[in-house]
Amino acid sequence: MSDLLRLSATVGAAGGPAAKITQLFAQLELFTEGEPPAHTLFVQGQPTLAEQYNPLQSTQEQVLLIDPPSDVAERFRLPAATAVLFTSAPNAVGLPLVQTKAGGVAHLRIGQHFLDLYAQQASAVVYLPALGILCGGDFGSDAILPAVATGSTGEAELGTLRLLAQLVKQRRFQYYISRIGTLSGNGVEVMERLAADVAYLHGLRRVVLPLAQQGALFSQIEVVANSLLPTTRRTAACQEQNLHNLRNLYKNASSETKASAPGR
Repeated sequence: MSDLLRLSATVGAAGGPAAKITQLFAQLELFTEGEPPAHTLFVQGQPTLAEQYNPLQSTQEQVLLIDPPSDVAERFRLPAATAVLFTSAPNAVGLPLVQTKAGGVAHLRIGQHFLDLYAQQASAVVYLPALGILCGGDFGSDAILPAVATGSTGEAELGTLRLLAQLVKQRRFQYYISRIGTLSGNGVEVMERLAADVAYLHGLRRVVLPLAQQGALFSQIEVVANSLLPTTRRTAACQEQNLHNLRNLYKNASSETKASAPGR
C-alpha cells in the first residue's frame, strides 16, 4: 500500500466510512468507501531512473485523482504535483482541476500510465488503453442512474453510452469503474448495464419529448415519473435523479417548441 493511502486506511479503521483499497496495477490504486460504493482512482507517477538524472525532466512524484471525495486534501498525504479530474460535475476540493473541452480528446501521461480523456457535454470518460481500465462516471452503474445535463435532449448522453460500449469491446478490457457502483471486470455484465442505461434514456425521451412539444404541464409528466424508473433503481437517490432528468428534458423540449412556434 502506498504512503498516501495509509492515512485514509487508518481513518476508515477508526470508525469512519468503511474503506477499501485495491491495487489494480503498479502505481494504480482504487479507493472505495460507502454503500453503494463510491470510487476514487489514484494514478501515481514516480520518475524513472533516467528522468531523475536528466536535468530537463521533473523529478516530482505525480498523482492524478479521478472522482475524489470532497475532503480528499485532508484525508490523504498528497505530493505537491497532485491534480484532480471528475467524470461528472466537478467539486471544489482545493486541488488543481484538469480542464476538459466538450467534444475533445486529450492524452495525459502520469508516470508509466497513459490516459485518454474523452470530454463530453457535462461528463468525461477516462480510458487507460494499455491496461483496459475504463472510468465511466455515472454511466454503466449498477446503483445510480445516468444524469441528463441541463440543455440536453438526451442525445449527448446516448452518444457517451455508445462510446463506452465501443471501449468496453476493446480486446484489453479489464475493469469498468463507475463513479458509484460495483467495480466490474466482466465485459458482458458491463454491456448489460450500458444497455439498461440506453433503455432508460430512450424511455424518458419517448414520454417527455412528445408531451412537452404538445404543451403539457410538467405536473402531468411527474405523475408517470416512477413508472419510468428501472425496477432495480427505486432508491430515493434514483427517484431524485429521475425527476432531475425529466425536468431537464422537459425544459429543453419546451424551449425548442416555443422557439420554433410561428411568429417567433
